[in-house]
Amino acid sequence: MKFRTTLIAALFLALLGTYVYFFEHKKAKEQARQEEEEKQLFSIDWERVRGLVITNAHGTFRLEKGAEDASGEAEAAADRAAGWRIVEPLRTAAENAAVNGMVNSLRGVRLEQVVAESAEDLEPFGLKDPQIRIEVLAAEGERSPPPILLGGKSPIGHNSYAIREGEDKVLLLSTYLTDAFDKDLFDLRDKRLFAFKREDIERVRILRTGEPEVELVQERDRWELIRPIRARASETATDKIVNKLITLRAQSFDDEDPPDLADYGLDRPVWKIEVVLKPDQTLATLLIGSIHEMEGRGYLYAKRGERPAVVSLGLDLIEAFDQDAYALRAKRVLPFRTWEIKKAEMGWAGENVVLEKREHNKWWIAAPIEARADGVKVSGFLGALSRLEGDEFLDMPEGEEALAEYGLADPLARVVLYEESRLTGEEEGPAGEEPDVPLLGVFLLGKGKGDEKRYYAAVEGEDTVYRVPGSFYENDFPEGLDALRSKKALDVSRFLVNEIEADWPEGTMVLARKALDWKFKKPRSGDVERRDVDDLLSEVLDLEVDRFLQEIPEDLAVWGLDPPAARITFRKEDGEELGVLLFSDAGIEGEEGLVYVKSRGEPWVGLIQEEKKKAVLEILAGFRKQG
Repeated sequence: MKFRTTLIAALFLALLGTYVYFFEHKKAKEQARQEEEEKQLFSIDWERVRGLVITNAHGTFRLEKGAEDASGEAEAAADRAAGWRIVEPLRTAAENAAVNGMVNSLRGVRLEQVVAESAEDLEPFGLKDPQIRIEVLAAEGERSPPPILLGGKSPIGHNSYAIREGEDKVLLLSTYLTDAFDKDLFDLRDKRLFAFKREDIERVRILRTGEPEVELVQERDRWELIRPIRARASETATDKIVNKLITLRAQSFDDEDPPDLADYGLDRPVWKIEVVLKPDQTLATLLIGSIHEMEGRGYLYAKRGERPAVVSLGLDLIEAFDQDAYALRAKRVLPFRTWEIKKAEMGWAGENVVLEKREHNKWWIAAPIEARADGVKVSGFLGALSRLEGDEFLDMPEGEEALAEYGLADPLARVVLYEESRLTGEEEGPAGEEPDVPLLGVFLLGKGKGDEKRYYAAVEGEDTVYRVPGSFYENDFPEGLDALRSKKALDVSRFLVNEIEADWPEGTMVLARKALDWKFKKPRSGDVERRDVDDLLSEVLDLEVDRFLQEIPEDLAVWGLDPPAARITFRKEDGEELGVLLFSDAGIEGEEGLVYVKSRGEPWVGLIQEEKKKAVLEILAGFRKQG
């Protein structure tokens, strides 16, 4: 019986606890939620807000999200879907940043306290004749909250007095809202002349009274000048035009619907800029009329061809468009980004060299020999070629005889460049052929016939011959194959080295990195001076070959490199080999003071001064003495 009583009591306590938790706790949470809602100035789902109606000293402005554009301009479709528009007192695009700023101000404002339930005199609160009324429009089918009338600023703190329209309570808000909502039509409206983006532009036409039409077309990732001449366009000049178009903003709105465009010089505009947009060739037009003065400064009257409103624009606009064909054409013979080049075939001064970028973006000579290239020299040459500019432009002549006048029938140099940027790694050619690498262009360089000082350049398939400075060929072209070859005996980054193993006549030694320090791993354990390891790394990794042998037999024993007299191996933390350097005991018979050297796995044997080998062995001997 006693057990039964205890069980009933326990069940009762459990039920009581459950009640307290589920009802009292829930009640407390509900009460907290209600208190939070009461502190909100507007109880509304802000993600579904449809619009704002603002009345201030400048008038009444109705703004709606995603409202239809009366102009029906196709290029603004994306903006209409997500942006704000003014629908009263006129229909036009709104300045999204300004309207979103107002919405965020309202979203964050809280009710600090009720100052008075019903004030007889509203004048001390600035509410006798409120200057600003704010109405938030809820989504269709939902009830909008009462509008707010803003009063003055509280004497202490950064707060506003306000009342809800139709109520008597004087409220103290957490934020001073007047500055954010005391805006005129100019503040609220979108001042951009164009809503498109850079990537939307297909072509630009520039028409000026009395001057030839200029037309630029964007093809893939570069611009072409097709009127009044055909040539590659200057990236700098076209960027200036495009940037000006996409950032163009009205300095004032002068006439919303002018009865006579002649008053602004827009009936026969001095300039007409046409922009054709992708993908359906939508046309956006800018008309530029006469100059006028406003507040002591000069401005241009202008308008969009698709809109009635006349605006004022800064005079700096003309600077972007007032360029002739010479200024707009590319001065560079073959502009490219050096880091996007995958392969280069070079023919000059009896040399024919193929360069390839391989693993880890390192340059290799692929023909006529297989060897590491000097990346600094390759990049330096490619950089000079990418920057080469013409100082005179000539039409490409027809026929071998005419080309010979510029030295281009049998050019001094020919450079074929292939791009890396669009190479997928999955492109395959016919069986037995290498994967297809996109061709960037074929550069030709010649010397003028009968004139030793005139050099000319061209790109195969283009219509222009460029006169170029002779210094490019004389100074920037490498002297020959050997100048492009890396002289470094070993291509290893010292920052990746985590273990060093050395085998030489005195024995075997292994050093391993532990955090920032180095330790002996073999033939004993113990600390190693870090500066001694740094000396070894510098001596070996900076070692340059004095001369490469032309013919390399398969049997390295002939050179005393299998087995070698000394071998130094560098490994990563996971044990992977970074590189192995081999030294012989002697060199070419009859040539004193030289020894053979080789990087294992690379197709070459070289010669170095014996003194360089001795310097490395002396550092190794110093480690043995520490042991």
